[in-house]
Amino acid sequence: MEIPEMHTRVFEARTAVHKRPATAVSPAVAGYLANHNISLYTHQADAYDAVTAGKNIILTTPTASGKTLAYALPVFEKLMQNRDATALFIYPTKALTRDQLAVFDKLDKDLGAKTRPAIYDGDTPREARGKIRSSSRIILTNMYELHQILAWRMQWGDFWANLSAIVIDEAHRYRGIFGSHIALLLRRLRRICSYYDARPQFVLSSATIGGAETFAETLTGLPALEVSNDGSPRAKQTFRLYNPSASGKSSITATADLIRDQVQSGMQTLCFTKSRNMAEITAMRCREDMPNTGISSYRGGYRPNERRNIEKNLKEGDLSGVISTNALELGIDVGGLDSVIISGFPGTMMSVRQQAGRAGRAGKDALITFVAQQNPLDQYFMRYPDAFFDAPHEQPILDLENPYVLREHILCAAAELPYRTERDAAYFGETAADILPVLKDEHLIASTPKGFVYCGTEPPAQKVSLSGKSSGTWTVVFKNTVLETMDEYQMFREAYPGAIIFHQGERYVVEETDRKNLTIRVKKSLDNYRTRSLHTTDIRILSREKTCRHGSLLVHYGSVLVSTQMLGYSVLEYDQIVATHPLEVPAMEFTTKACWITPDAEGIITPSEIAGALHGAEHALIAAMPVHVLCDRSDIGGVSTPFHPDAGDAAIFIYDGVPGGVGLAEKAATVFPEIVRLARNMVAGCSCETGCPSCIHSPKCGNNNQPLSKAGTVALLSSLTSCLGIENP
Repeated sequence: MEIPEMHTRVFEARTAVHKRPATAVSPAVAGYLANHNISLYTHQADAYDAVTAGKNIILTTPTASGKTLAYALPVFEKLMQNRDATALFIYPTKALTRDQLAVFDKLDKDLGAKTRPAIYDGDTPREARGKIRSSSRIILTNMYELHQILAWRMQWGDFWANLSAIVIDEAHRYRGIFGSHIALLLRRLRRICSYYDARPQFVLSSATIGGAETFAETLTGLPALEVSNDGSPRAKQTFRLYNPSASGKSSITATADLIRDQVQSGMQTLCFTKSRNMAEITAMRCREDMPNTGISSYRGGYRPNERRNIEKNLKEGDLSGVISTNALELGIDVGGLDSVIISGFPGTMMSVRQQAGRAGRAGKDALITFVAQQNPLDQYFMRYPDAFFDAPHEQPILDLENPYVLREHILCAAAELPYRTERDAAYFGETAADILPVLKDEHLIASTPKGFVYCGTEPPAQKVSLSGKSSGTWTVVFKNTVLETMDEYQMFREAYPGAIIFHQGERYVVEETDRKNLTIRVKKSLDNYRTRSLHTTDIRILSREKTCRHGSLLVHYGSVLVSTQMLGYSVLEYDQIVATHPLEVPAMEFTTKACWITPDAEGIITPSEIAGALHGAEHALIAAMPVHVLCDRSDIGGVSTPFHPDAGDAAIFIYDGVPGGVGLAEKAATVFPEIVRLARNMVAGCSCETGCPSCIHSPKCGNNNQPLSKAGTVALLSSLTSCLGIENP
């Protein structure tokens, strides 16, 4: 099947649909709406009615639909009716929190609400904290700060006792292992509020997701009503799917060319990339072509003042283009952009819609371009654009019984308030009772007449990483200047000795990693190359917890031990490998969850092709998995082998890429037929003969995509579809 270079769809503009709340608004709110000539959209009126009626809600309308006003007005109304009431607004980033404070300051003044909104996070000066706790009735914070302050119950007692509403913006970000941590954190918050006889109402704002009410209840522990009747206007949107490989271009070159053409034609452009390195390299290419044009990269790890300057300059129009990771995907006000470029599928359609919604925010027509990379999923979308545009809304996955996550939050809870099994099972589930004796035997909790109390030597919240990754933060240092920070996983994959690190248009080579001080020392490099790590992963089965039968195919699920050993790194010039260098560094190990199959390849694939067929099928299954399981391919890993001693046969494993697992592999085991069908179609539908980045090559393969057999992969996946009772096309 020939893949077109460009596919275009136009979504016409839509006029607003207004509605009056069924609930009578106060004179203050009525005056505010009249003075600002605001007529509420349908979803804003519905949200007002539901919140004032005391219901928990999850608001799921698109980007730039006016969600802030939808949840802010009824919460302010509650605080004006009860002058002792308080509200907590939680945002995923400090940048978004700063944006929202400006909105609330103005709203507070216009309404005469006297709530004194204030930010309370890691940047809040120590001398200002006491006054904020005692006088601000609206506090804006993030989950990381909330995690730390729950132990300071006495200082926060008055605020918790009067807490009437908890607003969680961008709630869809709390999924996977991160979301599982947040769900338990919110239960700790509810537990403390209950101690003060407070029953705060939850108001969630989210991107459009599947199963919104179920997700909201899992996240907060309380039932919620979805508000989704979007009445906001929409500008005309032209959405293009562009496949540069059809004309022999790399996705990076094509993306840089698009940015250059659009900026030179006067279009302010925001480009999203899939990785930190890609953002930096693309920005460097653009600056080389347009040295005097305002082009900047933007990503996590930059110093706070760097990020704020970029945000400010983009919003004020001083930057013509910004190339970012998903760090700018959230609702930070960056003004009315003309164009968004999405370079590579970002992992979920939820992110596609969020990123696309950043353009046309001032009512102007918007141009969106998805640039397909040479990987199976991107190329599949290019062959079947309907699968892209008509993709269903994904359902976020949370796992509240993950033993690693649950253990950590039980310790935090016991440090905040004595843990009583009969009371706290409502927050932490019945599984928690099995963890308590283990913690007691480890002398981390002790039994008292009031319940279990924490008796460890360090505050447990300081040892818990909400992201599920190592809590150690590494600092990248050039001479005496701190360039950026990264976590343990990023350091292992990106900052090994000899690695090239990109930062704001400069290349640096890693000279030394100091594990004692968590420091990465670098020097400038003038060479025009980049590096990619080489590694091998081994897996051991620790326990088989269940088996899903699909036709005659058995998909096993259980606990595994994953060990990744760095072998060395490749040196690439213009995407071509020109050298490899060995490395000796300690392996990275963790226990997680996996699903696996033991396919019978005898008589289907020649013995010489079995390893390549299994490896290719592993890559294809991982590439297909994000369509049916809410994840990015970076959230999961895979191992394939012609013989695995624990499985006793040839095996393909797919595992959760975080300690303890978070339900991704478990979900995959249940929807395995759909994953296999898509994987087979992606590979068989590619026109190449021996395998390529568009079908079975993986950009994250630690073995340089060796061995691989496309014919063997198609034969193996076709065999699996037959086992599943699926007819091959």
